[in-house]
Amino acid sequence: MEFCKEPKTATEIMEHLQLTHREHFRKHILKPLLEAGILHMTIPDKPSSPNQKYYSKLKDPNHV
Repeated sequence: MEFCKEPKTATEIMEHLQLTHREHFRKHILKPLLEAGILHMTIPDKPSSPNQKYYSKLKDPNHV
């Protein structure tokens, strides 16, 4: 999730993970991470926007 500290496109994330099958990535990786609140959309009201990017909010263990 460190990689997604700055917003990344789905393609950038796939390349980083060395994945090539977009449907598998979306169904088995991206969607579960979004549903778990680990990744967030930069444009949540337009999930299929071509400008959509994803980012993680890393929790600071020292923040209360």
